[in-house]
Amino acid sequence: MFRKEALESRKMIWHGKALLLPGIPPIIVIFFCLFFLSFFLYFVITKDYTRRVTVSGEVTTWPRPVNIYSDVQGFVVDRFVTEGQVVKKNTPLYQIDVSKSTRNGVVSSRHHADITTQIRQVDNIISGLKDSKKATLDALEKQKIQYIQALQSSSDIIRHAEEGIRIMKKNMDNYRQYQSRGLITKDQLTNQETIYYQQQSNLLGLNSQNEQNALQLTSLESQIRIQAAEFDNRIYQMILQRYELQKELINTDIESAVIIRALSDGKIDSLSVSTGQMVSAGDSLAQILPDTVRHYYLVLWVPNTAVPYIATGDRVNIRYEAFPAEKFGQFPGVIQSISRAPATPQEMRTYQGAPQNTSSLSVPYYKVITRLDRQSITYGGKSRPLENGMKAQVTLFLEKRKIWQWMLSPFYDMKNSTTGPVNE
Repeated sequence: MFRKEALESRKMIWHGKALLLPGIPPIIVIFFCLFFLSFFLYFVITKDYTRRVTVSGEVTTWPRPVNIYSDVQGFVVDRFVTEGQVVKKNTPLYQIDVSKSTRNGVVSSRHHADITTQIRQVDNIISGLKDSKKATLDALEKQKIQYIQALQSSSDIIRHAEEGIRIMKKNMDNYRQYQSRGLITKDQLTNQETIYYQQQSNLLGLNSQNEQNALQLTSLESQIRIQAAEFDNRIYQMILQRYELQKELINTDIESAVIIRALSDGKIDSLSVSTGQMVSAGDSLAQILPDTVRHYYLVLWVPNTAVPYIATGDRVNIRYEAFPAEKFGQFPGVIQSISRAPATPQEMRTYQGAPQNTSSLSVPYYKVITRLDRQSITYGGKSRPLENGMKAQVTLFLEKRKIWQWMLSPFYDMKNSTTGPVNE
């Protein structure tokens, strides 16, 4: 009764009811296995899959917001605008004092006063030179007028003398005829010839005087031009000296105070510093939003592994961090442009949502502009506009292959890793 076989037999006794089902026929199992295998092969061979990658992006406008930074170190002594104010290009925003002080006072102020005094003295010298030029040229012009009058008078006298000489020559010829006829004596003819040659000699003296007047007039004209050129040269030298002093004065003003101006038309969105605050080079001072936003677009930073598989006109799926996809869903967009050169670190630093490369890992990123189909998000009956700087995650659709090709891609990698040198 207490044998081992008896005890094990008592354990195998059924104490309840059991339902025993007949087994599944092998033909049915084979059928379902073949059906599943056929369906799997059909799905793998005929269906395809598009590889996709998710990249980060940032909403911005055209034109973009303008961030104004300080390029000097100093103290803000004045602020000319307020937040929300509409400004035009070159509107003053801040005045920053960059002057240096010593025991004797502000260096730039003393230098400014000295240069101003020098400029005033140069102006006085220029004014004196102009007065001297006017007086000298006026005196020479008066002499010129006198010589012109003398030249005209001597020319008139010579003209009358020449007319008298012609008359006397005619009379002398008549006397010669009279003498040949015996009407007059030879002494009378000789006397007439003497008078004629004497008048001709006087005419030569008048001509010489007239030429002297003409030469003197020419000399005066040349002297007038020379004197005018000399005065102009001296005045020009003083003007150049004044320009140099003005440049030095401008540099002195730069060393004393700097005016920060708006770089474009727009509206002041934020002012980062207040009056009396110290700023350093590179500190943010203000942000200006464009007065008219033409449209919003999305700036994407796509790694070099994905750029060859996208093209302009491709559709993308957009998910905004401000509008979670679980609640608002995804939004459509279209690739508008793709840069053909990697973005520089300086350009990427101007976007807060751009990925940052590290010294250990540096990936080339390409700038991709995406046009948004919807410029605002409607929720709860209200239209909620997009804002500058909103971050987004964008799904890019890359290459499309059959599923079996994706399944065999590890073998392609193995093949490439074991292939020898490629000759073609």
